[in-house]
Amino acid sequence: MPVIVTLDTYSGVPNPTWELTNEQAAQLRGLLQEDKVPTNLRAPAGVGRLGYRGFVISSVGELSFPKRALVFDGVLDIGASDQPNYIDKNSRIEEFLLGTSGLALRQEERNFVAAEIAKNVKGGVASTTTVIQPLAVPPYDPGKWNNDPNVMRNNNCYNYANDKITNTFAQPGRGSGQVGPYPPDCGGTGAASQRDGQIPVSSASSTPAQGHFIGLVIWPGRDYHWYRLDSNAMWSHKPGQTPARNTDNSGRPISDPRNCDRGPYTVWCSYYHCIPSQTRII
Repeated sequence: MPVIVTLDTYSGVPNPTWELTNEQAAQLRGLLQEDKVPTNLRAPAGVGRLGYRGFVISSVGELSFPKRALVFDGVLDIGASDQPNYIDKNSRIEEFLLGTSGLALRQEERNFVAAEIAKNVKGGVASTTTVIQPLAVPPYDPGKWNNDPNVMRNNNCYNYANDKITNTFAQPGRGSGQVGPYPPDCGGTGAASQRDGQIPVSSASSTPAQGHFIGLVIWPGRDYHWYRLDSNAMWSHKPGQTPARNTDNSGRPISDPRNCDRGPYTVWCSYYHCIPSQTRII
């Protein structure tokens, strides 16, 4: 399957793009596996800047590569909130990708990028910004959950709260080997989620350095449901096999799941701090 590389640098005109040869793809695969050190840093180019912003690697059907990744300033940013990014030590992957450009780049473009990479290597990981960016609170992105019928059908509120598509209709506790009780209740379901890695907290009023906040409610004797606090400071949820949404049963935006219209889910349990890279759900 083709592996496409795009030099992300221009604003008005299209960015240069080229396809790796099979040999180059094999070399890149090896670099991606070497010294795979996870990090919560994001490639600073991910927040936008003018000039050189790194290389975008994209592939379709190639299991050893991410579908899309940005490598810039010592960070391989795979753009997924449920997985860590990785350190690109001394920007080796960037330098390799620059070397594969061939006729896709003019010499002045190649010289400019080489100089930018050298500056970044000298400054250290994520040197182009004074603020180290943590993995982001997930945005409200219903298309991720609703556009593919298979994803919508096979992922539930717990998947959505963790921002992890597993296609297993995940259950609290199953990822840690002991599923929560039936019928669900605050204590048992909450404890099961903690075994999966959720962290109980007293409020969701701050912005966590990693991950995001979620909330658990109960339909007494019947069911549980989870809400998620998104990057827009509003809550959203995915009721079972139905679409993800950012409104309650009355069609109103959810500023706080404790007092929104939750239908029969009348029992409020607790807030939890979810760090997707540190939770296991199945």
